[in-house]
Amino acid sequence: MALLNDDAAVEIVGGVKAARSAAHDLMGEQLARGKARLHSSSKTRKSAQTRMRIMDAASELMVERGNTNFLMSEVSDRCHMSKGSLYYYFRDKDELVSAIFDESVDDLVDGIESLVAKSSSAREALRALYAEFTRRLRVGSPLAFAMTYELAGTPDGMLPEVTSYFTRAAQVIAAQLERGKAEGFIRADVDSQTAAVFVTGGLVTTSLAVARRGGEEADAISANLMDMILRGMGSEGASL
Repeated sequence: MALLNDDAAVEIVGGVKAARSAAHDLMGEQLARGKARLHSSSKTRKSAQTRMRIMDAASELMVERGNTNFLMSEVSDRCHMSKGSLYYYFRDKDELVSAIFDESVDDLVDGIESLVAKSSSAREALRALYAEFTRRLRVGSPLAFAMTYELAGTPDGMLPEVTSYFTRAAQVIAAQLERGKAEGFIRADVDSQTAAVFVTGGLVTTSLAVARRGGEEADAISANLMDMILRGMGSEGASL
């Protein structure tokens, strides 16, 4: 094997040192980025936790008052934070109530998706999801208060407004209507997507009415609602 001359050896050693230096720098950059990500993730988690703490406090006030007539200062007092800090997370009461509504809707839809996944038939799934709607929209619930607040300024076109918030729920219902066709209690000619929009609107608005009435009358309405819906798209003799 030929021996390297001095210049070649120096060049190789220099190259090795440069490669080591570059690798060291790269590792340092990666470590710094990793620390930055962890710090950012920690800040994000703390921010999300603070937002939820604020929303929980506002929800408690809504339930205690039976309405949305709370002050932002009351929320900040309950959270033991300054109003300035509160306004960092929510610029006003409208934004705070909207956030409570959005979070409640997401939680509701997560719940019905879980129930539907466990249901052995479309009948069982539809029955379960309606029960979940009425449970979450019970009298005095933050979702019922927040929804009423959200829709107060949109009396015209209420159904489209409602269903725009419940797109995921409508998708779940559409899937169950398609499942119902296979089970033979939904007519094959029914447009499941369109029907699901109206079913969703009907579930939400009826659940709100049920929440206001309460008692045995509410139970009777709950028991008959899906049969009423199926009159327009069910096969002969279809019922839940």
